[in-house]
Amino acid sequence: MSISFTSEEKQLLLLLGWYRRHYALYLGLSRERPATHAGILQFGHAWFGGHLLELAPAFSSLGQKGLLRQAEGTYELTETGTRLFQKLDKSETFYRHEYDNFFTLSEKSAAHSLFCERVYGEDLNQHGLADREELRQLLGFLALPTGATGLDLGCGNGRITDFLQRQSGTHLLGLDISPEAIRRAAMIPNPQLSFQVGNMNALSLGERFDFILSIDTLYYAASLKETVQACLAYLRPNGVFACFFSQWISEESESPLLEGPNTGFGKVFQELGQPFEFLDISGSGRRHWHRKRDVLLDMRPAFEAEGSLALWDYRFREANRYAEWKEAYYARFIYKAAPYSVK
Repeated sequence: MSISFTSEEKQLLLLLGWYRRHYALYLGLSRERPATHAGILQFGHAWFGGHLLELAPAFSSLGQKGLLRQAEGTYELTETGTRLFQKLDKSETFYRHEYDNFFTLSEKSAAHSLFCERVYGEDLNQHGLADREELRQLLGFLALPTGATGLDLGCGNGRITDFLQRQSGTHLLGLDISPEAIRRAAMIPNPQLSFQVGNMNALSLGERFDFILSIDTLYYAASLKETVQACLAYLRPNGVFACFFSQWISEESESPLLEGPNTGFGKVFQELGQPFEFLDISGSGRRHWHRKRDVLLDMRPAFEAEGSLALWDYRFREANRYAEWKEAYYARFIYKAAPYSVK
């Protein structure tokens, strides 16, 4: 079935498709809450912020297209609507709108800049976990030759990419699904960098690389195995693929999943028959979540004074959730697959 969508319809499909996923838990909401008009808009404002469009017409038009049904004030996707959402979420993705909003807010905030300095050791407008020391640990693990050409998969606004380039003396292409992030990355005055909008769920690149990096971005792949396989195919002979990857479990019986070979990422390498190495940096990851939450609690007045409480709340709800996670139920690694022999 071929159906065209307006931008508003796409956003509503994505919000409904994600309404009962773990992003509800970040907001302290039940996954089973009713999908009312007000509830959907609340969810949209929390994650898309100022990038949320006027969705009123989309409720009606998606119903007319047979993709959305309403009963007693609640909405749900039809079977066809669910199928088209799943297709859309691989190409458009929920995360694109989330990160468009994050970069719009964060780069205007002096409080967020100071927050990054205190949490990560340097303000690179970071969103994930990798601080300055972890990034240096990654480069030490890889030992990249000067002049090597690499890809930063999910580069955001490029400031981490710039840091990695300056530390390693390599050439880097940054790829991200957020047009807002790439627009900002393109402003970085570094001739050894280039950037383009792209989707890790459908990689289409005009070259191969000596190395490919993922700095806490593979969680966003629709299929981790397919994305990793595609990355390996874009390596030159003896190329290196490396990433940060955190693993959470919810009960003690799952503890074997916290071992390096058994995480979601380790299993993918094994399924692909790809030899790999890893560094266990779980202690760094655990300290990160507590440090992030503590700094945010201390800096709330600074965010409030500049009118950035929405940004503070966005950062805090994630930090608080994982700071409360049982330490014994979490692990973090740097993975490396090298050398990769093109078959």
